[in-house]
Amino acid sequence: MLLGSGNRFMHRVGLASILLALVQATPGQAQGVGYLVPAFVKDNGQADPEYECDAPGAPVITLETQSKYQQTDTSRTTIDETANENYLKAVVPLRTYAKGLVKIANDYVRSSPTNPAVAGCALDWLEHWASANAMTDMRSKQALYNLGQTLGGFALAYLQIRNAPDLSADKKKRVEAWLNSLGKQVVNFMDDNHEVSGRNNHRYWAGLAATAAGIASDDKHLVGWGIDSARIGLAQVTPEGTLPLEVSRGKRARDYHIYAAEPLIATAELARSRGVDLYAEKNGALKRLADRVVASLDDPSFFEKATGTKQEPFPDNGTVPANRIAWLEIYQSRFPSPRVEAVLASRRPLASSGLGGDLTLLFHGSK
Repeated sequence: MLLGSGNRFMHRVGLASILLALVQATPGQAQGVGYLVPAFVKDNGQADPEYECDAPGAPVITLETQSKYQQTDTSRTTIDETANENYLKAVVPLRTYAKGLVKIANDYVRSSPTNPAVAGCALDWLEHWASANAMTDMRSKQALYNLGQTLGGFALAYLQIRNAPDLSADKKKRVEAWLNSLGKQVVNFMDDNHEVSGRNNHRYWAGLAATAAGIASDDKHLVGWGIDSARIGLAQVTPEGTLPLEVSRGKRARDYHIYAAEPLIATAELARSRGVDLYAEKNGALKRLADRVVASLDDPSFFEKATGTKQEPFPDNGTVPANRIAWLEIYQSRFPSPRVEAVLASRRPLASSGLGGDLTLLFHGSK
C-alpha cells in the first residue's frame, strides 16, 4: 500500500517509538516508558491543557556542607546531632528543587493527552538554574558528594521531557551544557579521590550522575565513565551479594547496601540504552546484590552476622521507607519476582527524587 508523505512521517514516528520501547524493555516485562521517554506526536488540532507552573526556588550556586557523622567515628555510623542539623539546613533548598523538578517531569509523562506545556515548565526550571550556573561552586568534599547525589535526578528529569514538542532549542542547549559541566565537575573530583569514597557508594552515585548527564548532553566520555564507575562496584560484590566497603559500616551495613544499590540499578538501566548489560556482568553481581538487599529488608540477621552488630532499625514503624526502595521498580521490570512484587504492591507509588521521581510511573506503568 502506498502512503502519502504525511502517513509516511507518522509511520516513521510510530516505528521509532516501537523500536525505542524494544530497546528499553524485554517482552512481558517493563510496562512503563522508562527513563528515555520517546517523542509523542502532538495533535496540532487540540489545545494544550493548562498547567500551573510554579516558580523554582533560588538557584543554589555555592554549597559547603560537612559530614553529619562524628569525625572521631572511623566507621561513620554515629550521627553528630549538631552537624546533622547544620547539614540538613544547608541541603533543604537543593532537595526542594530536586523534588519539585522531578514532579513536573513526571507530570509530563503522566499527562493524557500529552501536554507539552508541562515539559516546558520543567525546562524552565532547569534553565533557571542553568543560567545561574547553579551548583558550580562546591566548597567542600561533602558538597561534591551532594552534587553527585543530586545531578542524576536533574538529568533524569530532563531525559523525561527533552523529546517533548515545542521546547525552546536555546533553553535545551543551555541546560545540556550545564548538565555536562556539572557531570565533568563530578568526574574531575572523583578521579582525584583516592580515598575509600572513591570506590564505595559515593562513586556509584557519581557514576549515575555522569551517565545521566552524559546521555542528556550526548557526551560519550561521561557515559563511559559513569558505566565504568558502576563496574567498580560490581567487581566488589561477593558471592553472597555483599559489598565489603558497605559491610564495614557496621550497624548501618544494611542501610548502606540499600543506598549503594540505588544508583547501581539506575545506571544499569541507562546502560541498556547504550547496549551494555550491567546486570549480566561479573556473573550477575548486580542481581546478587539486589537479592541480598531484598532478603534483608524484613530480616537483617545476615548483616548482623556479617558485622557482628545489631543493625540500625528503620525509623517510625520499622518498615523501610518507600523512597529507599523505589529502585526496586526498575529491578522488578527486568526480573519479575512474586517476592519483590509483594514488597512493592502495598507501597506504590514509589518515588525518589535522586532517581528521577515516580519510578512506579516510569517502570511499572501505573498512572
